[in-house]
Amino acid sequence: MNKFTPGRLFKSRGRPYQIVGPKDHWTRDGRYVEMIRYQSICAEPGCDRTFRALSTKSRIRKGQLNKRCELHHSPGVPAPIQKVQKKRPKARVKKPTAAAQLAARRERAVNQAILAMQRVQRPSYLD
Repeated sequence: MNKFTPGRLFKSRGRPYQIVGPKDHWTRDGRYVEMIRYQSICAEPGCDRTFRALSTKSRIRKGQLNKRCELHHSPGVPAPIQKVQKKRPKARVKKPTAAAQLAARRERAVNQAILAMQRVQRPSYLD
């Protein structure tokens, strides 16, 4: 599957981006480079403008993308990053220890003896 197909949505450092399409580019020394057009929403708080930008494939893979529109563009100043919430694993049910099992067994025996005395019966442990 091509990672750079037009219309593909992806996230980089918590920001959503959409690939618009490729653009051919020749460098000054005559090399051919395929640039990728992408669009996103400005990272500046309070600005909801959609902007388009150009980048090489390697810069997209490294996550070196524009995060602000042309109005708020400020190179070298980090954009506010939305931290990704990690999914917490479900809590495991701990096995009861041998001492806890023994205490629970004793408590059940005492409760049974109390019930037997209430019913005016002889407790089973006296048999």
